[in-house]
Amino acid sequence: MKNYILMLGVAGVVLGSYAAYAGNSATMTVTATITHDVSLTKTGDLSLGTITINPAYNGPSTVWNYSDSGEVNYITQGAIVSASDATFGTFTANIPNPSACNGTSDTCGGLLLGFSDTFGSPGNSCGMNIKHISSNNFKILPDICFIDNASQITTGPHSETITIYYNPE
Repeated sequence: MKNYILMLGVAGVVLGSYAAYAGNSATMTVTATITHDVSLTKTGDLSLGTITINPAYNGPSTVWNYSDSGEVNYITQGAIVSASDATFGTFTANIPNPSACNGTSDTCGGLLLGFSDTFGSPGNSCGMNIKHISSNNFKILPDICFIDNASQITTGPHSETITIYYNPE
């Protein structure tokens, strides 16, 4: 009988401890931020070469663009006297599905471009696109460029910064 009382006493202490433990519980929310390491690396700068303009031109907007190989495709109107071929900017990015970027776009598989697209003054600008080359290699190329006011463009080198971002789609 002595053993039964001892066992009953131990069981009572265990049950009492469990009841006290169960009455003192709390919950918490666990959060985590997941990022993708796409390892963006610039491999080459973008250059639009030399663009010679006629600052006295006062007609409609001049428009030009570049082919996929960097050659000047066409020039409309008379603000541009000549334009040399472009050297495209290149970079690598380990995005999940690079082959889905089979055309040219300002977004590509979560890759985005951030830049100020004017040279000289507002209205004189080029839009930029991303194009997949192969594997995890991409290029940045100008889309359509405009000159609305040739007299506002200053001579000399012009440079802008293009930042490549990754924002998963």
